[in-house]
Amino acid sequence: MRKLLGCPLRSAVLLLFVFFSVSPVLASGPDLAAARAAFDAGNFARAAELARDLKTAKGDALASRAESVRGEFAAEGDDRLKRYEAALADGRRALARNPRSAEAHLAIAISLGLAARNEGRMAAHFAGIGREARLHIDKALELAPENAWAWAARGGWNIEIAYDGGVIGRMVYGASIAAGVDAYERALVLAPRNMSIAWQYAFQLAGLGGENLPRANALLADIAGREPATALEELLRASALELKDALDRGDKAALARILAFRLGRGDAPPPASGFRGKR
Repeated sequence: MRKLLGCPLRSAVLLLFVFFSVSPVLASGPDLAAARAAFDAGNFARAAELARDLKTAKGDALASRAESVRGEFAAEGDDRLKRYEAALADGRRALARNPRSAEAHLAIAISLGLAARNEGRMAAHFAGIGREARLHIDKALELAPENAWAWAARGGWNIEIAYDGGVIGRMVYGASIAAGVDAYERALVLAPRNMSIAWQYAFQLAGLGGENLPRANALLADIAGREPATALEELLRASALELKDALDRGDKAALARILAFRLGRGDAPPPASGFRGKR
C-alpha cells in the first residue's frame, strides 16, 4: 500500500472538491491566462505545468487543481495516486508562498482527501488526516467567509466523515450529515450556477440514499440541462447523466459501481466510454 508523506491515508476527509472550476479570482492575473486556457480546454497536464512555472501562490493552487482533476478523469491505476500526491505538493507550496491564501488551504484539504481515498478510516483517524483537512477548510472560511468553494468543502467533509467515520466521525470530529447538507446549501446560495458544487453535492447525496435521493436527482437534472462551457463541465455533465440514468432506471448494480468509484468507496472503474480529458 502506498503512503503519502510517510502516513497511511484515506478519504475520510472529503472527495472531489478538486473539481473547482478556475475561479475569476484565482485566474485574474494575466500571467495565468495560458494556464487557465489549458485548464478550460481539458489539457490539465499542460495547465499544471504552466501554472507551476509561474512560481506564485496562485499558480501553485491552480496546478494543484489541475493535477487533481487530471488524476480523477485522465489517469488510471497507480498514476492516479501520483497525480493526487503532486496536487498535495502543489497545495503545500502555494501555502508556503502565501499563508493567507484561501485557495491554498482548500487545495491542501482537497488533495489530502483524494490521496487518502483508498485507505481505512482508522488509519486516517490516527494519521490525523480528517482533522488536518478540517483545519485548512476552517482557515479558508476565516480568510474568505463568503467563498462558496469553502462552504462546499465543509459540506463534503461533514458528509464523508459522518458516513465513513461512523461513531468516530460523529463523536471525535463532530461531523454530521445535517451540517454537511446545510453547508452545501449555503454554498449553492452563494454560487447557484456552479456546476462543480452541484455535481459534488448530488453524488454525495446519492451515496447517502433514502430521503436524500430526490434532492440528488433534482441537482443532477439541473446539471443535465446545462450547456457545458469548459472541458471540466463536459466531464461533470457526462458523469451526472450516467448517475441520473442509473437512478431513473433503478439499476442498483450500476448505482453501486458509479458511486463506489466516484466516492472512493470501491475500486470498480466507470465505463471506458466518454470524454476522459487529456493526460
